Amino acid sequence: MLNLAIATEEQLDGAQPAEDLLSMEGMESHLAYILASKGIVTMEDLAEQAVDDLKDIDGVDEERAAALIMTARAPWFASEQ
Repeated sequence: MLNLAIATEEQLDGAQPAEDLLSMEGMESHLAYILASKGIVTMEDLAEQAVDDLKDIDGVDEERAAALIMTARAPWFASEQ
């Protein structure tokens, strides 16, 4: 278990999520760093993803992926009003 934690930490090393992603509603810090390690650094990056793009992340099922993506897309719809 310790080896897994160390490997995960090393994988995330250097990947820095933007403040908007870190402070997004429903976002956990650890998940934000995992997303950043996959090149999803900002809310805009997350908004451009599909559910299938996030399903391979541990702890992210289809429902959670959809909710996070829709939260990230909320500013798109707010600017239309």
